[in-house]
Amino acid sequence: MNSRRNFIIITVTWALMNPFTSAVNVYFSLFILELGGSIVDVGLINLVSMVTLSVSRLFGGYLADVLGRKRVIVPMTILYAFSNLIFVFAPDWRFLLIGNFICSLALMYQPALMALVGDILPSERRGSGVSLMNAPSQLLGLAGPPLATLVVSSQGLERGMRILFLLVSLSTLLAGIIRLLLVETYSSRTELSFGHAIKEYRNALRFMRGDLGKLIAISSSVVGIYNMAYPYLQVYAVKYLGLSLELWGLLSTLTAIISTISLLISGYLTDRIGRNLTMALGYLSACLGLLLISLARDPLSFSIALIVNVTFASSPASQALLFDLTREEVRGKINAINGLVEGSLSGTMSAVGGLIYGFSAPFLFSLASLLLIPLIIGSLKLPRGKIS
Repeated sequence: MNSRRNFIIITVTWALMNPFTSAVNVYFSLFILELGGSIVDVGLINLVSMVTLSVSRLFGGYLADVLGRKRVIVPMTILYAFSNLIFVFAPDWRFLLIGNFICSLALMYQPALMALVGDILPSERRGSGVSLMNAPSQLLGLAGPPLATLVVSSQGLERGMRILFLLVSLSTLLAGIIRLLLVETYSSRTELSFGHAIKEYRNALRFMRGDLGKLIAISSSVVGIYNMAYPYLQVYAVKYLGLSLELWGLLSTLTAIISTISLLISGYLTDRIGRNLTMALGYLSACLGLLLISLARDPLSFSIALIVNVTFASSPASQALLFDLTREEVRGKINAINGLVEGSLSGTMSAVGGLIYGFSAPFLFSLASLLLIPLIIGSLKLPRGKIS
């Protein structure tokens, strides 16, 4: 009964937050440019955000396995809500940097949230379970791009983004209040201490040998490559290819719809054909999509490239396999270590992506496509996981 209650609460709060977070993501890089930033500053903001997030997750993961999942999730969700107000009142791009830094600190609750998800999902249904939990948020998230397009086209880019961030803050605050109803799934009698935290992470690292370590290395590298390219996609579409803000918003809506469908299909296949093959198919889809993006020179070819890019999702499979390979008592810390590796790579690669984009925009996307090839092959060598 408690698992069902937690399942519903997480699903509802994700669904509540996602439409507005997906809305601000449509134009965020352009918002940085609008407030006086440069392409390099886009990479810098992503670098600071990812590195801060990777470190904060270490604290969050430790706290999740000592204090419990709920005691980390609730206060940090509320802090994240108030942190988004910085974007509402930011006078220039530097305040966006500060806002991203504080938001990344608040997101230390992510390992606790994912540990709780792993606690409540049965092993043989984790792929479909993750997809099912994400489905309502993905469906409601479809409203994000058209909402962003409507607000920005009517209010202008700067004022429109401030309105959207206010909606992010309010929806997240409501989600934090709802999460007060969560039921704790794990608790420890261990007292908090820095020495104990070091010892616990040292013990957790022992579990990184073998398949778990390979999974984290591959999935984190893929996310790093994504962050090298995707933050510049909207700039590429509007500034390089000459698409209007409205057309970019429509294409974002289309890809969001396809992503939602692919997420459900991938979740089903994760529990049927195996985690490794589903991951490989997702990475292959992104690889082909990025290559086509680099070759696109008009709205039609660019649209086709975006569709190919999101045809297959890898996240349900990688999350399910991570749950499969992680024991309950170290689940928070393993998620934090995964976040540290992922965030460090993502931040660094995002900054590198900004430099490469300044040299040659199409080359950035073709390079990202090329780098994915060995990771596709590597993912096939991972375990199939528990399938039904």
